[in-house]
Amino acid sequence: DIGIALGQFLLAKDGKSDSQRRAYEQMQAALLADFKGRKLSSITPAELVNHVDNHTGTPTTFNARATAIKTFWKWCSKLPRGWCDAKTTEVLERREVPRSTIGILNAEQCQKLMETAERHYPECVPAMAIKLFTGLRNSELERLEPGDITDEGITLRVETTKTSRRRFISMPEPLAKWLKIYPIAETVLPANWKRKEKAIRRLAGWKVWCDLVEPPEPPAHLPDWPDNALRHTHASAMVAMGKPLDKLTFEFGHSGGHAVLKSHYVGAMTKAEAERIWGIEPS
Repeated sequence: DIGIALGQFLLAKDGKSDSQRRAYEQMQAALLADFKGRKLSSITPAELVNHVDNHTGTPTTFNARATAIKTFWKWCSKLPRGWCDAKTTEVLERREVPRSTIGILNAEQCQKLMETAERHYPECVPAMAIKLFTGLRNSELERLEPGDITDEGITLRVETTKTSRRRFISMPEPLAKWLKIYPIAETVLPANWKRKEKAIRRLAGWKVWCDLVEPPEPPAHLPDWPDNALRHTHASAMVAMGKPLDKLTFEFGHSGGHAVLKSHYVGAMTKAEAERIWGIEPS
């Protein structure tokens, strides 16, 4: 029965990261909605394709759900379980995702952002500097603890990463300068971090709604804040300055090799611009 199989699968994957666990739980809800009471072996390849199509809307979400289902089917097919044939999911072929242009900040915009944090919310400076000079994901930054940060670098514990793999990022020279002037307090993120971080972006000239700024609604002429702007900016700068892709892939926590870095970040920024960003220091 697919319900029993899903329950045992989720128990076996209990140690995964929060994001991976949510993906499996979403997969579970969708599969039960369409196939509750069915035996795994009775579900056909055509039914699986229709199922994923009906529960996803873009190539990216299709691929993510297909990967989760393949992992589930493969787990169920292994002995001593042997409840289904893993080949059933071969029909869920990866779909091409249209390449999109990533949004990055230039040195002047990065400088403005950090100066705004210093002037208005100095308690947010350490976290902003960590984001700019390491490119950490928001979810990883939120789980970071003061003890994870030393003079040598930043340790990302297994339970804090997207891929559930421990990573270590050597302390970047500019980040060390910022943390010397603005040392980590009792927590890496200050109280009301998300609201304050939005206020910093808004006060630095970006179209961001924030209740800490009057009026909360931003002027229409301001530019939109790019998704994952600091992470993408950091990666583009590192590639431009010649950091080895092997090392950058590991520090960024990418599981798909160099493909993402090459397709998105090579040529996105000049070396001179990257060096200006790397030279930003506390005022």
